[in-house]
Amino acid sequence: MSIQVQQGKRGLTDPDMVKQILDAIPDQSLDTQRKMNYFVKPRGRRLSEYEILTCYSQPTPDWIPGGLDWGDWTQKFHGGRPSWGNETTELQSTDWHKHRDPAKRWHAPYVKDKAEEWRYTSRFLEAYSAEGQGRSIDPVWRDEVLNDYLGAFCFNEYGLFNAHSSASRDCLGDTSRMSIAFIGLDKVDNAQMIQLERTFLAKVFPGFPESTEIPKREWTEGKIYKGAREAVQDIWQATYDWNEILWSCHMVYDPLFGQFVRREFFQRLSSYYGDTLTPFFINQMQLYYHQAKDITSDMFFYCLGDDPEFGDYNRRMLRAWTDKWLPRTVQALHDFMGIFENIPEIAGVTSKDAVEAALARVLDDWQTDYADKISYKFNKAEIIKNIMKGYK
Repeated sequence: MSIQVQQGKRGLTDPDMVKQILDAIPDQSLDTQRKMNYFVKPRGRRLSEYEILTCYSQPTPDWIPGGLDWGDWTQKFHGGRPSWGNETTELQSTDWHKHRDPAKRWHAPYVKDKAEEWRYTSRFLEAYSAEGQGRSIDPVWRDEVLNDYLGAFCFNEYGLFNAHSSASRDCLGDTSRMSIAFIGLDKVDNAQMIQLERTFLAKVFPGFPESTEIPKREWTEGKIYKGAREAVQDIWQATYDWNEILWSCHMVYDPLFGQFVRREFFQRLSSYYGDTLTPFFINQMQLYYHQAKDITSDMFFYCLGDDPEFGDYNRRMLRAWTDKWLPRTVQALHDFMGIFENIPEIAGVTSKDAVEAALARVLDDWQTDYADKISYKFNKAEIIKNIMKGYK
């Protein structure tokens, strides 16, 4: 018994079907849009390389404001959570893809910058060692402050780095994701630079401990970083809104506590104790700080604070978050004041009036760069008084 197979022509192999298709095609071109990434709205007059390579590089469903895709990269996570969700943040936007990194960095330029920074760091350390410049460092500053307290600050930066993990995953735009990843990696780079300095000192000065055991104990059990430790733990592990993580870290805690510790303590005081090594690394950290400030200012002030529909609401939320995180930051600064009891006193440098002036500089910068931009009011004199309470 043989099987009969129907030999009819179908689809494009059928001349009648081909004719119908050709008749239906209009005379003009079907696609009149011939520009690359025509769906991306450039920040400037034309698309930059950064925008071409970053915008809409991942699927973002069109039910997220600014999204253009029709679906997610996975249907559901365990528990029913979708790939992306507007419920991941309290802030609202008409376009989550509006943010741009002012420096226009993507992967290749970022890696190139890091490679260049390592090359000049290597050259600096080689010259520093050959010159024997470390001999001028005050022994107490070197063995107690740099070992214990600068080493402990390494964990502050590492904790803030970890806080960016969920933010970079949950955020709702490709450019935001790229920026959050970079400013997070800069934080872990700060931690690595601190440990690099300690490792270098261990090679130059026999007996200087390279191990992180003492700094870790100071961070986890000590009084000087107690407020900082609690603030970082809450930013990292107790905050679920990815915008609140970024705001609390980069717009409240780091511009106040981080800036005082890096700039007004380690960088300002190092030269008085004969330390020309630490300022080199602090300056690199300050570069990262200002890059993060530019990025987060674009996110929160230009994109979210000035959103045509939700701007007023977003600014109210930012003020509420500042009310939440400012007292914790003030407590962290108050606890840190205890460090001045452990260093040799220098008149006009570590005296109460000098420390108050340093705090005033930090608060003035914060007011100009952050608080004023969301119309946040605070009492500078009262904050300084609370920080300095009990200062000897």
